[in-house]
Amino acid sequence: MAVDFTEKAKRYQAMDEIIASGRKPNWKEIIAELQNKYGIKTSRTSFFRDIEDLQEKYNAPIDTDFETNGYFYTDPHYRLPRFYTDENAAKAAKVIKSLMDMVKGNPLYKEAQEVFESLSIENHDFSIENIKINKKPENDRIIFVGAPNKSIPAETWRLIDKALKENLIITFSYQSLTDTKPSVRRVQPWQLIYDNGNWNLHAFDIIKKGHRRYSLGEMKNIKLTSEIFKLPIDFDFRKMTVGSFGCMCHDFYLDFKIHLHGYAARFAKNRLWGKAQTIEADKKNPGPDGDGIILSFRSNQLYSIRRWTWQWADEAIPLSPKELTDDWLARRERVNQISI
Repeated sequence: MAVDFTEKAKRYQAMDEIIASGRKPNWKEIIAELQNKYGIKTSRTSFFRDIEDLQEKYNAPIDTDFETNGYFYTDPHYRLPRFYTDENAAKAAKVIKSLMDMVKGNPLYKEAQEVFESLSIENHDFSIENIKINKKPENDRIIFVGAPNKSIPAETWRLIDKALKENLIITFSYQSLTDTKPSVRRVQPWQLIYDNGNWNLHAFDIIKKGHRRYSLGEMKNIKLTSEIFKLPIDFDFRKMTVGSFGCMCHDFYLDFKIHLHGYAARFAKNRLWGKAQTIEADKKNPGPDGDGIILSFRSNQLYSIRRWTWQWADEAIPLSPKELTDDWLARRERVNQISI
């Protein structure tokens, strides 16, 4: 049955609040309070059926007082898990559904689905698959966009998931953008990274003795070995680089200075681009509208910064390091040589 945020869930939540109050109201008083305080109508038969469901499905420690027949929790700290019962919570669930659709088809999606099911009003009723997003304008006010996902075989997901869980060394055939032909890689899989619509494996290349990133869509003939590796304490990619340039990084750091003006300058002010970041007015070259700035930071993402700087065209001019300025000048020269 598809999930709808039903009166039953609202009734359960209200009953939980009443019973947890410690006042020990009897069934007549609870039904009356449901009507008067929460605007929920229910019958005597439905009430007792709800009590039974709460005890059996949610292990609610409900008991009745011997003298007054009033209901209370034997564990005063127990509270019913919060359901997605109100309008705002329903919207939140739909937003989560839209976000999870971006990673559909991999183990993360399955795990998220299991979390939703654990919050189910009835067994296996509350899952990501069962959340229905109606084609109404109000349901299109919060969306997530990104580059289209490349289809990754289910077997790839299965093998990578097992390798990550058990710290198993894997081998596979791979051809990077700079390689002329595929070669066999032997790596310790450390972490999966979702970057700009593409899944990447952050790993330690045993042959090259360095950490690398591999696009899952380009990994072929993946094989698990029986060798177990010890995951290093500093495996997390986020500890290796600070900034907004995706998952590409190097073993060396450089100090960057980039002049920006116009939209590029306004955009840059709202993001963290690297370590020791500073932004100051460019008094020497303020730009056509006088809003020029110098963005300075330290980073190990040279290749990505080259592309990022060039994409701003005339609104970004690299000042240092030499590796960046030389690349920018060489690109400009090649463009000037193009005849249209």
